[in-house]
Amino acid sequence: MIGLDAPTYPQLRSFIEIYLDPLVDQGALYKVKDVFVASKELHEFLESKSFRVLEAEIAVKAVKSWKLGFKWLRAPVTGPFTLASRIYLREDLSGGVSSTALSRKELVKGFFADYVGKAVEYMSNLGYNIVFLDEPSLTFIIGGRGLLFNYREEDIVDALEYAVRSAKGEVGIHVCGRLHHRLLEVIMEVPRIKYISVELHDTPQNLEVIDKSLLEKHDKILSPGVVSAKNPSVEDSEKVHSLLKAVYERTSGRIDLVSGDCGFRGLKGSIGDEEREYSIALSKLETIVRTVRKFTWSRGS
Repeated sequence: MIGLDAPTYPQLRSFIEIYLDPLVDQGALYKVKDVFVASKELHEFLESKSFRVLEAEIAVKAVKSWKLGFKWLRAPVTGPFTLASRIYLREDLSGGVSSTALSRKELVKGFFADYVGKAVEYMSNLGYNIVFLDEPSLTFIIGGRGLLFNYREEDIVDALEYAVRSAKGEVGIHVCGRLHHRLLEVIMEVPRIKYISVELHDTPQNLEVIDKSLLEKHDKILSPGVVSAKNPSVEDSEKVHSLLKAVYERTSGRIDLVSGDCGFRGLKGSIGDEEREYSIALSKLETIVRTVRKFTWSRGS
């Protein structure tokens, strides 16, 4: 056993396909090669039912059957902004992201926030007591030059809060890539979100954006990524320890749920051997667990 406190269900498929394939099955979307296209106005599918993620169900059954004593079961759920950014409103893709549902904020605040809310409720009912929204597209919407597509900050806060309204446990959000201070400010305004997961190993510049006073003001906890999710080299424990120490000092100890930068699906194909890639992912997790235990022990807590 590796010693994880909060494992996720395995996402062996794309984190987009997991949540959009049910809409394909119900006729709301269709695929052109690997691209999702809306078949009609998505508002017609607000009452879509029969939402299931078999991987999530199998994981819960395994935990119960084997009586595994995890503190948390964590469910990653792809957020409304990221799902909208992957759906084109017509087959003409020449407009890029401007041709996607992300450009229609009424769809994001209505259909997608509601749809993700159903997914969050489903995960909570299965027994997942911590839900993380995966929202890499937020780094695209919120930047130093303003917000795209006439979004207001309150639009983003409202959509995220509505999406997690049915969570029965804790709520977090994961945002990939280089962060802007304004993005963190907006996320921290979402009342239900407690944990903010960011990558700090491959994007160490993000540490300079972390604002302890904002974390304290909004009572948020940083969930730091401390190993690479795409580089197949297993990190040296001492270097991970140094990064963890830097994050701890930057936040005055407001950290928890230490993890990799992102999901380890990024390792797939990195060395051309799936078994070794899987073994590397496990080794990275072991490094995190061992380092966190050493760090906690050194702090006397």
